[in-house]
Amino acid sequence: MAFDAYSYFEEICRKNKITAVRKYKFCRVTGISYMEEMILKFKSEKAYFCVDDTEDGNMIRQGGGFVERRQYTVFLLKKYDFNKMGEQHAALNECREIYRQIVKKLIRDRRLLENDMTYLRLDRIPFYEIPGYFISGCTGLYFMITIDIPVDLCYNGDEWN
Repeated sequence: MAFDAYSYFEEICRKNKITAVRKYKFCRVTGISYMEEMILKFKSEKAYFCVDDTEDGNMIRQGGGFVERRQYTVFLLKKYDFNKMGEQHAALNECREIYRQIVKKLIRDRRLLENDMTYLRLDRIPFYEIPGYFISGCTGLYFMITIDIPVDLCYNGDEWN
């Protein structure tokens, strides 16, 4: 069973009290350089919960088999008035709190996902705060999670001519 990062994080965005009340818009993006859905919704929305599942992965031998290791990036971004640094600080602190709440949920969901052969690697969840002025008055942070999913790499002659 494949892990669907978009569905998983869209549900988190919908169910988290802060992101629901403050109307964070869920978006699919392909990296910090290409914030496609966010840019399309930029005039009408004030906060964004963006997920990028286009990162490179690895096949890794683990135990007696192989896993596909993928990394997903989540961006938590909020607009603020550029002339008011107090707003920038408050927006960044809100994104920090959402990040902490998501990490708590990841820790709780770890065992549930293992039932579907999806292994969250929670020993390291790096995050990076976005300094200064980003995309017309947005601040926030992004973090990455790593997931291992077992794959069957047994040779199958029927796949070859």
